[in-house]
Order: sequence, then structure tokens, then C-alpha cells
Amino acid sequence: MYKSLPSFSVLVLLCSLIVGLPSAVIAQSQDYDIDETSRAAVQVIVDNATGSGTLIIIDNKPTVFTNRHVVEGFDVTTIAVLVDPNAPAQPMFIANLVGFSQEYDFAVYTLTSDLQGNAVTARQLRDGSFGVRIPDITVQEIGNKNSEVRRGDTVGIFGYPGIGDDELVYTTGIISSVQFGEYKGERLPMWYRTNAEMSPGNSGGMALNGRGDFIGIPTSVRTENLTGGRLGSLLAVPFVMAILADDEGLVASWSGVDSSVADSILDFSREPGFGSITLTPAELIEPYFTDLISGGSVDVSYVGEGCVGFAASNPDLRIQLSEATTNLTIMFLAEDESADTTLIVNAPDGLWHCNDDESAESLDPGLLFTEAPAGQYDVWIGSFDRNDSVAGVLALVDGAGFENLDAGVEAIGAGLDFAAEPYFGAAELAAGFMPDPHVVTISAGGAVDVAAAGYGNECRGFASSAPDYKLTWNGDSTTLQLYFVANTGGQDATLIINKPDGSWSCNDDAPSSLNPVITINNPGAGRYDIWVGAYAQGEFISGELRITEISTTVP
Repeated sequence: MYKSLPSFSVLVLLCSLIVGLPSAVIAQSQDYDIDETSRAAVQVIVDNATGSGTLIIIDNKPTVFTNRHVVEGFDVTTIAVLVDPNAPAQPMFIANLVGFSQEYDFAVYTLTSDLQGNAVTARQLRDGSFGVRIPDITVQEIGNKNSEVRRGDTVGIFGYPGIGDDELVYTTGIISSVQFGEYKGERLPMWYRTNAEMSPGNSGGMALNGRGDFIGIPTSVRTENLTGGRLGSLLAVPFVMAILADDEGLVASWSGVDSSVADSILDFSREPGFGSITLTPAELIEPYFTDLISGGSVDVSYVGEGCVGFAASNPDLRIQLSEATTNLTIMFLAEDESADTTLIVNAPDGLWHCNDDESAESLDPGLLFTEAPAGQYDVWIGSFDRNDSVAGVLALVDGAGFENLDAGVEAIGAGLDFAAEPYFGAAELAAGFMPDPHVVTISAGGAVDVAAAGYGNECRGFASSAPDYKLTWNGDSTTLQLYFVANTGGQDATLIINKPDGSWSCNDDAPSSLNPVITINNPGAGRYDIWVGAYAQGEFISGELRITEISTTVP
């Protein structure tokens, strides 16, 4: 469904499971009843997504293993079970969070009740008291030579693909390689690579060896478009069990985490740092450009193997795609060609997509969605190195190529484009509006050198190409004052306005402040395009744009 631009290496995190394509040739036969075992593969349901999980009995407790990114932010989930092997899974149980790993893509829940509030026990699941009998699944043991997973071993994958109408799908293959890691000084298998067919939607599913032992959690698929190669990654059960056995290995509650933990994840529930845009495929026939800056404190590698770099917790940009399309390309081009940035996108189906370098000749990242569904795309631009911030341009286009991209970037760097959609919204105000002042949260700054663009002697600083805000004004008023107040004192912002008659008004500093102010006497009706710039290149300033009919002293 998704692939990279030519020669991209792209990671696809899986949030349901598996497409039923022909199985690979396998080295061993499976020694378990597929339909019976399938009941241990459950569907995990949260408000905004579904994923897969494995229901097993641990310490006589009905326990669900899944990926952290499937359930991120949810202390309670609904669990659907396969009552009829040939029918969709049925929601039956409520599960509460035991904990999630802050460093690795793993979370564990315990079944607490059915949907009617009746308590659930391991014995009831084993004897079929709820109309379905959950089989006992053996967990791969740490240190047992007989349970070791080796290259060439058979693997069976169970789960619920997003395109499968809640039906469980089973595929098989072999273990292609084993990657070891270290946890608390102990060397353990960490990733099992497999050629078993896995597709977007598989996160948290169940992987069994030929004996029916639970060996791994399907987590991601890496594809290489140039060669057509695919490898699925299973988070190894021995590594997961080591985390579970560690008293400090899990965080117990999303709602109870402190700010340092909350700030250590990519959180698509937060407001984007550089605003939101709504686009139609028709508007993307020509490339759409927007100024962004990379970097942050979150190590994005926790999202899954293949995602790298450091980004902000808040998305940098939120894209609302109004209609499904093909060949949606998202790419970041750094102003400094030697800077190394990364791209992370959370798509409407909840899947994560990551890229570091779009080709061997470029450090700029890019992703191509060959089938892009309508909905919300949250975008982060990371820096490969910690504490590195890189200014640049995010480019969007409905097409598989960027033949004229450099020219387009140069064009947007040359001036302000009042025909573009504003980053932080628009408003219609009339004389006597309330509340007064009208307040908008803005992130000031951008790549356009306003002074070099030649809008007037008072116009200076660096702003985004598209307006930050658009105001449509009606009615009679003697004064309309617009000013910006930075959240942090000492930061120097500028204000640039294109008025309905096409003239420009600009200001750097108010009489007694570094905050800019523009007062318009007898404002004419029509549209005012507003930019808030930063005096220093590469600086981005958070603050408030305020619009008032009452002349005031700017703080």
C-alpha cells in the first residue's frame, strides 16, 4: 500500500495485521491446530485505531501483549476475540493497562471484565465460560536451548489487517535472521527478521514457531523499492519477558506519567507547532511548500526499528487531506545541504512511516504514499543529531516526482505568498467584535528574507512564505490595531501585513518593546494577510497575535 520514493528505504509500522498472500516456502512444518490457536490472537480496540495482540495466561492472569504504538495514550482497551474462525472478531472484554515500555515498542494489559462488567478469570477463559475457549500458548523460554529461534525456522503470523474487515489472517514464512540486544547487562534476542508476509495493520500480533510457541510480536516491515526487498521485524518474546520481569521496566499509566515521560513521545494529540492545513488533491497538482524547522528532544527510535533522529513531542505540521489520492509525496529540503534530517509521519490509519535519506546522494528525507487515504497526517521533522535544529521547506505534491522542486523552493524563498493558505487559520471580524482583543497563537519565523523581498523600508525579519493568519474585516471603525506578544521576553519578532488595497504595512518594534505593532486608522473592508516574522534568521518565536479596536500599550 505504501512504498518509498525510488531508492528510499522505508519503515512501515503495522497496526492491525497481515494480508493473506501465498506463503513463502518454509523450512519446517507447523505442529499446531491453526483454527484453535487463532483464538489467542485478539484484536485490540482503542478510540482512534485497532491493532492486534496475543492473549496468554501469565501467573494465572489473562494477559494481552501488544505494541506500545497501537495503544499509546489509552489505559483501557476493548479486546475482540475470534469466536468463529471464519467470522470477524467479536468485542468481548475490557482490559486495563499493566504498563508500557518507555524505550521499546511494547505494552501489556490484563483482562478485567466482559462488556457487561462481569469479572474475567484465567479458568473461565480456559473452560469456555464466555462462549469461547482461549488455548494455552507456550511462551518462548529464556535460556532454554530447545526453544531457541534460529535462521530457517518456521514462523506463523496471526493478526487483523486494517483492510480485512476485522477478520483474522494467517501467513507463514521463515526466520531470516536473528538480531541480539542487551537488557540490564543480559544478551538476549531482540529482533527476529522474517520473510512472512506482513502488511500495514499488524502491530502487536502473534508470531509462533513451528511447535506453536509464542516467539515474537510483529512490529514493523522494512521495504526497499529499488530491489523490491521486504523484511518483517518481530520483537522477540525473551526480550519482552526481560522487560516485564524488571520492576522498573514498565510505566504503569498514561494518565499518571510525569511531564518528562509525556514529553519523551511523539504525541499526535497535541497541537502542531507550525499549524494545520487542509488540502485537496487538486491543490497538490502543483507542489505545496511550507517552512519548518527540524529537531527536538524526543528520540524517535522508540517508534520502531528504522525510525531515527530527534524531534519535538508536538507534531510540526498537521495535514488534513480532503480526499484519497495516489502518489502523495512528502519531502523535507534543508536550507543547509550538509544537514541531516529525518521525516516521521503518522497517517490516517494510525500507521507510522519514517525515512532518513531519500537517496544515496541526498541527506534530505522523503516518503511516497502510493495510496493515500483521506484524513489526518501528522508530520514531524527530526534532526539526525541531538540538539541540532535545521531550517528548511516541507514539500507536498500529488505526484511521484519533484523535477521542478529546486525551482519551486527558490521561488517561495524569494517572497511572501498571500495567495497561499494561512498556517494558523483565518477569521471574519466586524466593528464592535467581542471578545476584544481577538487572540491567535502563532509561531513566528520562516525562510523568507522579508527585507530582501522589497516590501518597504520598515519590512524586515524572516517569515514563512504563506501567511500566518488571514483577517476579513467589515464595518466602520476608527482604529484597528494588530500586535504580537512573544511568550518569552527579549525575543525580537516583526509584523508584516498586506492590506485590502494591496499596500504593505510593517513594524519591527513597538515604542517601548521588542514586540511589533501596527495601527491601521479607518481600516478598509476586505482581507488582511498577516505574517509574523523573526528578526534573526533561523529563529522561531512562540507567542500571540492580538487584534483590537482599542489602542493599547504593547507589552
